[in-house]
Amino acid sequence: MSQQTLLLPRSVAGHLLPLLLVAAASTARADDPPKAEPPLAPDHFTFGSYGRFQLGSDLEGGTGRQVRLVARPPRLLEGPYAEIDLGYDQATGEAKFHSQVTLAVAQKLAHFTGRFDDNPIAVRNLYLEVRDVVPGLALWAGSRMVRGDDIYLLDTWPLDEQNAVGGGASWNAGNTSVRAHVGMNRLDDAYQTQTIQVAADPIGTRPVLLLDRLRVLGAGRVEHRVPAGGGLHVKGVVYLEAHGIGQGSRRRDDGTREALPGDNGWVAGAELGAWGFGPHSFANLFFRHGEGLGAYNTLAVPYGLGTDKTASSAREWSLGLSANHETHAFGVNVGALVRYFVDADPNVYDRNDVWEFSGAVRPAWFITDVVHLLAEANLQYQRPNGLSPETLAQETPLAFQFALMPAVSLGRGSYARPQLRVVYAATLVNRSARLTYAPEDEWRLRKVQQFLGVALEWWFHSSRY
Repeated sequence: MSQQTLLLPRSVAGHLLPLLLVAAASTARADDPPKAEPPLAPDHFTFGSYGRFQLGSDLEGGTGRQVRLVARPPRLLEGPYAEIDLGYDQATGEAKFHSQVTLAVAQKLAHFTGRFDDNPIAVRNLYLEVRDVVPGLALWAGSRMVRGDDIYLLDTWPLDEQNAVGGGASWNAGNTSVRAHVGMNRLDDAYQTQTIQVAADPIGTRPVLLLDRLRVLGAGRVEHRVPAGGGLHVKGVVYLEAHGIGQGSRRRDDGTREALPGDNGWVAGAELGAWGFGPHSFANLFFRHGEGLGAYNTLAVPYGLGTDKTASSAREWSLGLSANHETHAFGVNVGALVRYFVDADPNVYDRNDVWEFSGAVRPAWFITDVVHLLAEANLQYQRPNGLSPETLAQETPLAFQFALMPAVSLGRGSYARPQLRVVYAATLVNRSARLTYAPEDEWRLRKVQQFLGVALEWWFHSSRY
């Protein structure tokens, strides 16, 4: 795409041109050699996308469902979701500019609601990044998904995943990279926001923002990579977060005021990774520990607060694994996450305090370059510290799922996409898992849950994290 030219009105240009000529003559010397303008890189537009879709039957006349017992269940039967990435690159002789917009479409399909205007669109990325003003340095501001490595089979980023609205910087020097950002949010919830209606002059009402508490988060990440010979590489990552929210007050229904104290928290984590020990092969091990606000999702309201109305006593730690190994004919992808969470209230027998495990193994047989046969076995397990209010016993929900998936992919490999597959899945759920369904839900009676349907997934030019 050609460079755009700024056109000035003729009257303005007539006044500016003599001034520019005088300025140029006063600063140039007769013996100065002519200097060529640095060439401009052509503008570049990029389009990318991520998308997934699955739809199937439970073989009993209804739609198939995903079993969700833990915070990060296997992604096998996730609902529809899509992202559209639009990017534009521009450059001068001194810096490069990248503008990025990512729009996401959520899981509601008009075919299941009858309303084509009932599908929300979210802005995931809306930022400008400036690169190489200083070699290796990049600065950005806006709304951005800031992520590291993921556990694909669980659809989670176990160490660093932020939906940041703010700004940040990154610096790359050989095998070492550093990045940091500061962001904020304000949820539409009485925890952070309250708007009331007051009388307006002379008649009517007007809104007043009574509670306005920003949650601020700062994060930093250092990664170092080391060649280990023979194509093998290893890396180490250190990650830190700091959380804070200011104090405020909100009005109760009876007109009195409730004071909300300020709160804070932190996260520390690390990652150890290796790759290059085989085609498209890697292994990453993650550890993360969070306390206070750092034990909760940044886009969720903290629950189970202490008697002081803060999350200071809450803590979470997790240990994750993601790995993939392939040969020409076979491949295996693995993902697992162990999580322990304790909320901030003093009740040590709280059902919010839980151990969780989620893991999946997906072997693949690459019959041809495009025809593959996939299988998956996954497990979800939860052990709350508290007793079930229904059985007055400590229930331990567990679900085991097995799936068989013939697929057509663009090339060989566990991550070859786009991919179209037929899915049959059978899920065995124990009695404790069935008790997580409402008594009125007929799925509470099903010891085996089945799914037969189709699924698809694609991605291209979508790594804008």
